[in-house]
Amino acid sequence: MEKELTATEGEKKSLMKQLPSISKISDDALRDLVIEVWVRFWRESPYSDISEVLNFTRELSCGDETLVRHTNAVVNMSEAAAREFEQVYGVSLNYDNLLAGALLHDVDKLVLYERRGDSIELSELGRKVTHGEYGAMVARQIGLPEQVANIIASHSVVKRETLPATIEAVLVYYCDGANFQSYRLMIGEELWQKS
Repeated sequence: MEKELTATEGEKKSLMKQLPSISKISDDALRDLVIEVWVRFWRESPYSDISEVLNFTRELSCGDETLVRHTNAVVNMSEAAAREFEQVYGVSLNYDNLLAGALLHDVDKLVLYERRGDSIELSELGRKVTHGEYGAMVARQIGLPEQVANIIASHSVVKRETLPATIEAVLVYYCDGANFQSYRLMIGEELWQKS
C-alpha cells in the first residue's frame, strides 16, 4: 500500500531551496519520501522556518552552526567521499540512498531539542528517545528503504545503538563526525570526546 504524501508545494519548494541536494536524488519516489520525512518533523517542531534551527547534540551546542548548513556540509562531504571511494576501488555505490540518508541524518533534531530562553535543551520527547534511532523509526514508518533508515540510525558519534550496515552508512557516519569536530575546532572549541 502506497503512503499518501502530505507535503505542500510551498513546503517542498522551501526544502528544495534550503537543502538543494534533494534534487540530486534520481528516484522520484525516494525524493518525495525524503521531503515527506522533513515535512513531518518540521510540522511537529516549533519552527516556522528550518533555517532557524541550530545544530546541537545531547551533550553540547555547536556555536551558531545551523542544522541546514551542517546537513548540507555532511551531504556534500559524503558525496565527495563516495566518489573517491568508487574511483579508487572500482565499486558502485547507491547515491540515492547516500543522499537520502545524509539529508535525513539529523532531521529528528527538529523535535528532540527546544529553545528555553537563551539555552537549548532536550525536549520532553528528546528525553525519551535516542537521536538517530527516532529519525530512523519515522523514516521507516513513512516508507523509506531500510538502507536509508540504517544510515540515519547509525550516524551519531554521540550515542549509537545501531552499526552502519553499508558503505554509504559508514561514509555518512565519518563525514558527520568530521564535520562536527572540524567545526568545533574552527570556532575555538576543543575536540569533543565521548566520556
